[in-house]
Parts: sequence; C-alpha cells; structure tokens
Amino acid sequence: MANGTKRNRIRVGAGVCATAALLLVAGTPAAAQDEVAPALPRVAPALSGDTCTGPSEEVVDQEVWTEYALGLPRARSTSSGAGTTVAIVGTGVDDSSAALAGAVDGAGEDCTGFGTFLAGVVAARPQPGSALVGVAPEARVSSVPVTDDRGLTDADAVAEGITEAVGDGADIVLVAVAIPLGSPELDAAVDTATEADVLVVAPSTAVVRGDVHAAVPATRTEVLGVVATGTDGSPLNAVPASGEEGRFSAPDLAAPGQAVLGPAPGGDGHAVAEGDAVAAAFVAGAAALVRSHHPELDAARTAERLTVSAYPDAGAGLGAGALDPVGALTRTLGPVSSGEGPGTESFALDLPAEPTRGRVLAVLGGTVLLVAVCGVGAAAVRRRRGTTPA
Repeated sequence: MANGTKRNRIRVGAGVCATAALLLVAGTPAAAQDEVAPALPRVAPALSGDTCTGPSEEVVDQEVWTEYALGLPRARSTSSGAGTTVAIVGTGVDDSSAALAGAVDGAGEDCTGFGTFLAGVVAARPQPGSALVGVAPEARVSSVPVTDDRGLTDADAVAEGITEAVGDGADIVLVAVAIPLGSPELDAAVDTATEADVLVVAPSTAVVRGDVHAAVPATRTEVLGVVATGTDGSPLNAVPASGEEGRFSAPDLAAPGQAVLGPAPGGDGHAVAEGDAVAAAFVAGAAALVRSHHPELDAARTAERLTVSAYPDAGAGLGAGALDPVGALTRTLGPVSSGEGPGTESFALDLPAEPTRGRVLAVLGGTVLLVAVCGVGAAAVRRRRGTTPA
C-alpha cells in the first residue's frame, strides 16, 4: 500500500477505552464494542467464502495487551531475534506491509491473510504510528506455502513444507495450520527437523465441524505443542482434544490466542485473529529470542527453556503453563546433583523475578472493568442524546 494511502487510527477519548474494547473483543458485549471503537477485520486460517481477505484501513496506535502480558518490551531489551530464521509453514506471507518489508524470504500471495498475520506476530518491525511489534523483530521469516487459496491442506503437504523449511536453513519451524490426521510422511519430516536441530512449534488443537481434536504434528514429543489462552488466561478451547484414536493429547505450553493484533494482507492495516496457531506464533517468536541470545542451545534445550520457565499450570490444561519470554531468556542452566549419578540441570534467575503474572492479571481485570465502564458511559450518552426536553 502506498505511503499516501489514507489509514484510520483508532482513538477514543484518551485512547484507553479504544484499546481495551479492541483487544478484548471476545469478552465485550457487541453493543459496547460498537460504541467504544470500530471493529478490526478478522483473519482466519481458512476462508468461509470464495473471496480473498482484503486489506484493512485500520491501524492501532495504542499499546496492545499482549505486550505486557508477555513482558515483551523487557524481553526485547535482552534479545531481538537477530540471526535466526522462523519458517512459517502455512498459507503464505504477503510482505506488502512496511512492518514486514524486507523481512520475508519467499513472500508472495496469501489469500486468507493468516500466514501474513502470523508473520507479524513473530517478527513485525516497529513502525511510526503503529502499536504492532513482533515478538522477535529482528528475526527473518521464511514463507513456505502448503495450502490452497482457501487455506486447506493435508499432512503430506505440511510434511513437504517442513522438509523444505529445514533444507532452507530455518532455526524454528512454525506449523501455521492445524490438522487432525497425520501421515508417515509427516512423521518423517519431523524426524528430519529433529536431526537437523530445528525446533518445530505447532498448534495443539484442530477444530473440525465444531469438535476439538488433537492436532498433528503437535502430538509428537519432539514438537512443541501450543494451546491458546483467552484474555483472562484460561484455555480458549475448553473441550479436551482427542487424537486419531480418541487419545487425549496435552499441550506443552500456552500463549495468548484471543484478540491478538497483527498485520492484514495487502498493506499496512491491522487485523485480529485467534486460535492455537496464533498462540504458537508467540512461542515461535520467543524461541527465536532464545536461540539468538543463547546460540549454544540446541532445539531441545530451547524448548526446555520455554517450558521450564513458563508460569505453572494450575490444572487448567495448559501443559507446562503460560509462556514467559523474559524467564526463558534470563535464566541460566546450572548443574544440580541429586546424589544419584550425574547432576541434572535446573534454572536459576540471572535477574530479579518480577511479579509479571499477578500484575498482568490485575491489568487485565482492570481493563475488563474499564471496557464495561466505557460501554455504560456510551450507552448513557446515547440515552441523553435521544431524550426530548419536557
């Protein structure tokens, strides 16, 4: 999109109400949303019709909730992902946004816009007047399309994509599609990635006709499976995931997957998306931060850092817990002897731990309240304007 293209910026009152309503879309009544801020377009992994996802004219210039929920400003002060490559195996990546310009290898068409969105979550470069910054803004993105124009694919196509990404030198592979059925070829591709020291990150669940199933290849122990959480920290999909033979498959890690901001295809506008693949994009970006800052770590040890440093799961079905990029970056491995053979490895903090989780939950709770207040205020204004003096 040309620099002179008109773009709308979301500003309401002091700007706080707009951000709160925009980024807590799913938890806010529709009437309140409409009064407080215009709705951003949504992108999804697959199209519901025959028309490709169009560009967005909206640009959010307020800080987004995921920045501080994950402590990303502090994480990026330690590592920016420089020197790493994240391959996105999915619908393709359109780099027409300034936030992705020059950052994507193999960029091209992306009819659904979903791969483009995930590329922004991983590695969007900061831009003037825009709140969108990727988790690892100096990482490179490699686009590996494996779907048709509607976003549909199968296990063999995903297998080819993973193998291609590994051959092209990716450090992290983000499987950006969720499918419930695997294949021998997909298993072989995961083996190839493991042998090449490439970390594979994938969505843990696939929703098929309203039912939640375990997604492949996240069921493999070598793959870091990620489940999405909502703005309140609870699982986005409360239904247990069943695999090909009805087996329950627990995720390895959780990350934000609701009301997430990213680039829309075809220009500099923004959109929102949700789901496990969105959550996996945050984890893939965090993996890029870790592999950049700790190049001595192999893929398995990178995954270990991400899981061991997570906020513990309190029985909510979030695997090891909620992603903490700061913890993954600022903890050092040291030998701890159990008294029985060689010492094992545990984590010790390099920097003082901050009560991030409690602070974030408090902020989110306050934001939900703020949205409600904004909505009530807007409704009151409507009533006053509609009242005829006696």
